Amino acid sequence: MEEALAQGLVRAIGVSNFHGRHIDSLMEKATVWPHANQIYLSPSDEQEEVVAYNQSHNILTQAYSPLGTGTLLEVPKLIEMAEKYGKSVAQVAIRWSLQKGYNPLPKSVTAHRISENIDVFDFVLSEEDMVVIDGLRGTGQVSRNPDEVRF
Repeated sequence: MEEALAQGLVRAIGVSNFHGRHIDSLMEKATVWPHANQIYLSPSDEQEEVVAYNQSHNILTQAYSPLGTGTLLEVPKLIEMAEKYGKSVAQVAIRWSLQKGYNPLPKSVTAHRISENIDVFDFVLSEEDMVVIDGLRGTGQVSRNPDEVRF
């Protein structure tokens, strides 16, 4: 990947599901720091330690499953907040990710939902609502330890 970057074949290289210790181990051999670390991240599981590591090393945090693989769509606080903003729960969760500085990667095969997922730049969540969403840990699916999972 470093050769592809040096040759201009790719603009950035990254990793997925790496914790800080995994990146530290990688950097014992690598010469280029990952530009991105794609991790499971949603209001239900922010993975604060991984995010802090990424931020301290200027690594973009990409949030796959920013909707908690759909489990957040039924969380009452998020439903209430979506109604308040005139948006969907998915849009609120994606907006939360953006305001936190994450690059959310929602998955959908439905044209309407894909269009809806990009329509998140015409509103801003208040500081108070951000705090409420920050407090939703465990209300949906949470990440699994990459050392214990076979990918």
